[in-house]
Amino acid sequence: MRQNSKGISSNVADLVETEFIPSTAAVSKELEDYENKKITFSFKMYNSSQCGIGSIDKKEAKKLTKKLKNMSAVLTKHFRHQDSSNIACKPVHNSNNYSVLFTDLSEDTDLLEVDYSGPGRIFGYLVHNIFNIVAIAKIHK
Repeated sequence: MRQNSKGISSNVADLVETEFIPSTAAVSKELEDYENKKITFSFKMYNSSQCGIGSIDKKEAKKLTKKLKNMSAVLTKHFRHQDSSNIACKPVHNSNNYSVLFTDLSEDTDLLEVDYSGPGRIFGYLVHNIFNIVAIAKIHK
């Protein structure tokens, strides 16, 4: 690879001189468009000690199933916007009663709370288009 007098490869030097990055270099073909994919679910980080799914009745279970179905029909780019997704989703902070939900999660996890029915909540976080469910609780934390 050729280098200019400043030790910069000729390809990089050409980019600097033209002051723009060509489209072939700016967008990787390896990148996926997660924003335009529908939400899917993962239970890998599921915290069974904080989950109250075993205590919900049949009516609540139907509401939960319906909410999960609705969530899976939403594009990732609309998920956090209730106006376009019809999903009541808000951030949860690592404090008070919520701190137990952050067990085994990295410090920078943006935990979300999705209302599925009255006090019923689904707690999880997004990675690309995957909503990682941490807990499902009938009682609002």
